[in-house]
Amino acid sequence: MLNLLEVEPGQVIRLKDGTNAEVLENVGDGLWLNARLAGGDEELVFCEDIVGLAEPTT
Repeated sequence: MLNLLEVEPGQVIRLKDGTNAEVLENVGDGLWLNARLAGGDEELVFCEDIVGLAEPTT
């Protein structure tokens, strides 16, 4: 289980729909992250929509 309180800006999260999003800000409440989605849209992402951290690409 991912502890959202430990997620930092710049990390990439994987969402339930299979997409990745870059964390822009951790709101600090353990429930929401502000993230940049595909296409450049920014939105708040709820904890239930997050699967975990995305695998780093090398």
